[in-house]
Amino acid sequence: MMPVEEARDELKHLLTRCERWLADEDGARAFLPEAEGLADDVVRIEALRTRALSSMLNVALLGRQSSGKSFLISGLQGGLEYVPITDEDGMASAEYVGILPSSASPTTACPCTVIPAGDEVAEGQGRALLRATFAGGATEEVGSDLLPAVVAAYGAVDGVVTNRRREHINRRVESIEVVIRDARLPVKLFDLPGSESPIAEHEVIMREAWAKADCFVYVSQATSALTANELQLIRDLYAHHMQSSGNKRVLWVLTGIDLATQREQGMAAWKSVLSTNNDYLRTHFGTRGGQFIGEGFLPVSAAWEAEADFKAGRGEDGGTLARLSGMEFLREHLRGLMESGAGHVHLRQVADEARWLMRRRQRRLSDMLDTHQLAVEDLEIQQARLRERITGAERSLDRIRSELGRELQRRIRTARGPFGALADELHEHLDALIDGGNLSAEHANEVDVRQVELFSQWMTSPTGPATLWQRELTALDASARQLLRADLGVDTGSQLVTPEPLDTSYFPLRTDDRQPLTAYGMVQAAASTLGVASPIAAGAVWLTTTLSLATIAVPAGAAVLAAIAIAKVTDLLKDRESKVQKARQERKDMIDEQVKQVRGAFEDVTQAQGRLLIDTVDHHHLQHQTRLQATLGQIMERINAEDTVRSRAVVDRLTPVNQAGQTLVTALQDLRDALGTEALRGR
Repeated sequence: MMPVEEARDELKHLLTRCERWLADEDGARAFLPEAEGLADDVVRIEALRTRALSSMLNVALLGRQSSGKSFLISGLQGGLEYVPITDEDGMASAEYVGILPSSASPTTACPCTVIPAGDEVAEGQGRALLRATFAGGATEEVGSDLLPAVVAAYGAVDGVVTNRRREHINRRVESIEVVIRDARLPVKLFDLPGSESPIAEHEVIMREAWAKADCFVYVSQATSALTANELQLIRDLYAHHMQSSGNKRVLWVLTGIDLATQREQGMAAWKSVLSTNNDYLRTHFGTRGGQFIGEGFLPVSAAWEAEADFKAGRGEDGGTLARLSGMEFLREHLRGLMESGAGHVHLRQVADEARWLMRRRQRRLSDMLDTHQLAVEDLEIQQARLRERITGAERSLDRIRSELGRELQRRIRTARGPFGALADELHEHLDALIDGGNLSAEHANEVDVRQVELFSQWMTSPTGPATLWQRELTALDASARQLLRADLGVDTGSQLVTPEPLDTSYFPLRTDDRQPLTAYGMVQAAASTLGVASPIAAGAVWLTTTLSLATIAVPAGAAVLAAIAIAKVTDLLKDRESKVQKARQERKDMIDEQVKQVRGAFEDVTQAQGRLLIDTVDHHHLQHQTRLQATLGQIMERINAEDTVRSRAVVDRLTPVNQAGQTLVTALQDLRDALGTEALRGR
């Protein structure tokens, strides 16, 4: 597989060439009439170049409130400044100014994302650009290099709203983004609200971030060990880890070791917390969770590294402090994840989108070139053939869509068949375990972890719904391709506007009113990114949004919200020690309810994935009709003008432009292939 840095440089070079090809006044722009559309494509290519250069890994930071996630993010990206001060009593002290607001009290009021800029933030715009997304979905740029109090006003619990811009004071902020220059890592970092966040809407946003994440960083403070209060969040993380293809990696970080250096029992206090936390993970997840636990907690101090940078800036020796901080060691772990596949997946997605965009434009030029190369006597023959093909295509699209819709329902029924036995399977393995304890927090966690493992194994077994659905979806994809070949023909080189095979590696967003591909939400976004025909190899996408109910994966929509309510039942059970038997029965009854929910959610997601494929067939078919119509219009112009001299001139000018476009499309495909399919399977 091509090294990720080499692939990134190659992709950057190709995208720059694509941008020039689209913008050349004497090239593609001279022959394609949609000048405004071409300008939009140039902007999209620029955005793709920024994506390729900036965020090669999506990292979600989790942890309880005030665990130090925001502080750690600032340190990871080199955005934490050590500021020595002298207090009112003349004592030397220090404060830290970071990218995101942080304090000892609960800080993050809404999900925050820190994004490396690449080329996005131009010189003169400052180092950090703040964007805010408000209720209703509108996103606005707030400003660059803002004072910490202003950033806190948009994203912190204790932020003072009057520090916002006046027009934003009475608007509810749903999330913020900080785009930074000179980031130390090409990594997008999601700072998610703590596990005790009182705002229910954050659950949905957190699920979206979980689905997008390539890996997770669980952050815990060195001043206090893990407690039973964090079991649910860690259990949810374990469920997501188990149910994601390739088992998404989790890095465990013990932050703030500078705050726990006092000696206790012959060692620094943070070392005792480190040992306790690792024992805690092994106790609750160690039996089958070796990959989940990994190396255990990594001790770090972003504050020590910031102080070391300050000393180095003054010509003093900060090397020892920087080494003890452990921050560069943590960065190396993240770089290793990029090199192991996540970076390749990211670049492959960018290459896919660029290739689709370029192919769409180059294909129009190729059709135009073929038209102008026609002999005059062939024009009327081709005109009649094109009209016949257009009429046939217009009639056949509804038939194809309807036939695929019926086949989708048949295949969903086949895939959901095993759910009839799921409840019995879970009861067989869990009832004795439930009866063997009093459903305390520790016992309930043992039951929940076991249920996660049973469900994951059952789902992906040779006869499980996930395996069956992969087979059925692949068969539906094959049917779609066969219907398109039967209707549009195949590329034999003997006709104008040669049909192309269906390409499901990239799904363009629809903006018309007919049936936008974006209507289905996160599950479809995951499918469009990972490949609709291989949900298991690329990731069990119906499970990617699991969060609140660790006991069984409920992936989408109302089922997820219902799961949140059911999860709270477990909390109620803790306080009913006097009615243990009733609590046990309720826990068993919960299994039956969860099975109903997960079956409904499975049906919702399989419906959505199938509809996404059908929409893609629809889009492919309409694109072919558009090419037919455009070519027919050019033939009619030639028939009316009979300007063979002009056609020869067009051919002479258009041939090298078309060849340059084809070269770029081929190069993007070659780069995509060089990135390999292994990265997608290991994600």
